[in-house]
Amino acid sequence: MNYRIEKKDAFRVVGVIPAICSLMCKEPFGLLGVSSCMNGKDFDYYIAVATDKEVPNGMHEYTVPQCTWAIFESVGPLPEALQNLQRRIVTEWLPTSGYEYSNAPDIEVYFDGNQQSEDYKCEVWLPIIKKV
Repeated sequence: MNYRIEKKDAFRVVGVIPAICSLMCKEPFGLLGVSSCMNGKDFDYYIAVATDKEVPNGMHEYTVPQCTWAIFESVGPLPEALQNLQRRIVTEWLPTSGYEYSNAPDIEVYFDGNQQSEDYKCEVWLPIIKKV
């Protein structure tokens, strides 16, 4: 699995398709799928972009907390390639990595391109902390 570990400052996401793309101005650049089920109770899923611009009427915002991320690259047609990667992260990488889930959302970063192509690339950001 191709991955990297990066610490990122908190960032705000805003979204409702299709107007959100004009708001994109911060990392991670791409259309984001943000799953904010961190406390095991409430589940929200945002289709959003990272921005520091004003929130347009009718859109919602969410601040992703500062966190360390394991960032995995997915290559292949969606949704199969992404689903396979997520399964491998949880069953193969996480149990032996020395890390555990942190209290932050999971993020999928979708880049421009043909999502059905064999060489389509996107990313999975897994919030992590070192095991104690």
